[in-house]
Amino acid sequence: MSIKAVFWDFSGVLITEKQGRGHAYFSQMLGIPADVLKAYFFSEENHKKDLGEISYIDFYRLILHEQNKDEVLLSNISRAFEEAFELNQPMLEYIKELSKSVKIGLLSNYSDRLRPMLEKDLHIAHLFHDIVISSEVGMVKPDEQIYHTALSRLNVFPHEAIFVDDRIENIEGAARVGIHAIHFQNNEQTISKIDQLITEN
Repeated sequence: MSIKAVFWDFSGVLITEKQGRGHAYFSQMLGIPADVLKAYFFSEENHKKDLGEISYIDFYRLILHEQNKDEVLLSNISRAFEEAFELNQPMLEYIKELSKSVKIGLLSNYSDRLRPMLEKDLHIAHLFHDIVISSEVGMVKPDEQIYHTALSRLNVFPHEAIFVDDRIENIEGAARVGIHAIHFQNNEQTISKIDQLITEN
């Protein structure tokens, strides 16, 4: 059976750190030590944000409050993100070509900020046949059900799909449901593996 769909993670795959910036720069813009800010991204509050239980703004409002920072810094967040991270343009060009032969899906653990970002800020929503965002469906990777949701929405079976993510736990979750899973390390490695899987299947 041939490969009919390729699903992509967003953060760390399609958007990556700008050289010399990234998370360190982002934390500097908020005036919060990088290790302190990083801890929030692995916290229960972040999990609630990804599940859609709290909003993107409320998540950062909580951080600023707990770190005794002025809420006026909320207005810096979008600008800081834009200055610290950038789209992985070579991979997006590859996706454009890939979409001529297979369906393209986005499957991301992310807050309510992602869809407007894709549509209005980054202008890449049109590259995907479907977009599954954890905060919209109330499930997060590596919960097996979120992979089944993504598959169902593109009407493909697990063995007909490839999933790319930079986090090994999410790759393992996809593999458990029978999806061909690729642990993203760099563009060349990922493209080579996708092309190989498409050729072999």
